[in-house]
Amino acid sequence: MRNQYWLFFALTGTAVVAAACLIAILTGPPASAQPIAGATYTGTVSGGGTVDFTVSGDGSQVQGFTAYDIPGDTCEFQGANPFPIPLDIVGDSFGPGIPGLYEVSGSFPGESNAQGTLRLVLDEPPCDSSTLNWTAATSAPPPPSPSPSPTPSPTETATPTPSPTETATPTTTLTPTATSTTTPTPMSTATPTPTPTATPSSTDLVAGWNHTCYVGASGDIEDALDGISQDVLAAYRLGAGGYDKWFPNQPDVSTIATLSAYEPLFLLSASSAAWPQQPSGSPPAVTPLAQGWNSVCYAGEPKDVESATQGIGGQFAVLYALAPGQGWQRFVPGRPDLSDAIQLSRFASVLILVTDPAGTQWTFDP
Repeated sequence: MRNQYWLFFALTGTAVVAAACLIAILTGPPASAQPIAGATYTGTVSGGGTVDFTVSGDGSQVQGFTAYDIPGDTCEFQGANPFPIPLDIVGDSFGPGIPGLYEVSGSFPGESNAQGTLRLVLDEPPCDSSTLNWTAATSAPPPPSPSPSPTPSPTETATPTPSPTETATPTTTLTPTATSTTTPTPMSTATPTPTPTATPSSTDLVAGWNHTCYVGASGDIEDALDGISQDVLAAYRLGAGGYDKWFPNQPDVSTIATLSAYEPLFLLSASSAAWPQQPSGSPPAVTPLAQGWNSVCYAGEPKDVESATQGIGGQFAVLYALAPGQGWQRFVPGRPDLSDAIQLSRFASVLILVTDPAGTQWTFDP
């Protein structure tokens, strides 16, 4: 059986990893070389499939690690399976990923090659790739070694001879003659009527991962994140082809250039922050959903999740909401024993797994 939806479950573990990413990452086995900064490594997996990833421009992270077409014991992890956040390189090694879900570790035995292990796990339906070995290499040339610069000889500086200071001759100041001034009568000025503006909004971000809704006008992502640019470490957006990403000051590996109004994002924040946003126009009354995982900005009135999803009952299997405490809350239709009590606020972001092959539309009833 092929499985196209398992990747979402990797995100449920990123909150666990995120705090560690902000402090320190557990390391894999020791290695003997530094990777080539900015290089893309590609390779194969022992049980079948391929991997690729890019080393950040400063050589400190593995970014966009992706495993393709990995066979499992009862399924196939089909297509691209990206690890959703960067992995810090510590001591020439990186890992361990998300234990029991998306395990990935690696090292660099040479600057142009890498090796490591990989394991993908799905709980429902059960599927396990088991631990597989992978190897990868890059054809990018290593950076040239810097040549030592000659030490310049000190230049003797001439000591300037001070010039005598010229003494100013005092000047007689004339006293002005007072002139009577007629005070004009003030004219009444019409007070302009201010143009009403949209009510400003502020979204509270926590340190770690946030699944949040951007409500501002469509435009450049750097402009949209301007108020929190010093806090955001990464942004991810789920689309039909997987996850697009953005990293500050790294346009070579960023794939998000612009944002649309009322678009959900995963933001990794270094600290708690308030994100000021100016709502753009009217929020959507309906949003289309495709079969599979969808990241949605809920634009309806505050409701409990069961009431909010009545219009798409029978067309989705599960809904997840990321809580401020970095844990996931779950709603499974018809299974109160597996569901959390979720209250959806306006502009809350959720992940929803649609089962209808034709997709559906989620109408946000008032």
